[in-house]
Amino acid sequence: MTTPPADKQLRAFGDAVRRARRERDLSQEDVAAAGGVHPNQVRRLERATADVRTSTTLRIIAGIGVPLSELARAYDEAELSRLREP
Repeated sequence: MTTPPADKQLRAFGDAVRRARRERDLSQEDVAAAGGVHPNQVRRLERATADVRTSTTLRIIAGIGVPLSELARAYDEAELSRLREP
């Protein structure tokens, strides 16, 4: 069974969020507290186990302290790599 493209896209974005968080040496709990969300929301976004609301996603990104454009660029690079795979 193949993974639907939307699931792969959510996973690629979640991976970009996780990388940004780890690069800043932040825990999921740190990000949740700074963004005013529950830690489970951070986990769901990073693991792509749920389609997290846009407002929640923006709060998580603010909690990391990373520009949205940086995450978008990382996502775009991951998507381009995926599309080039045979």
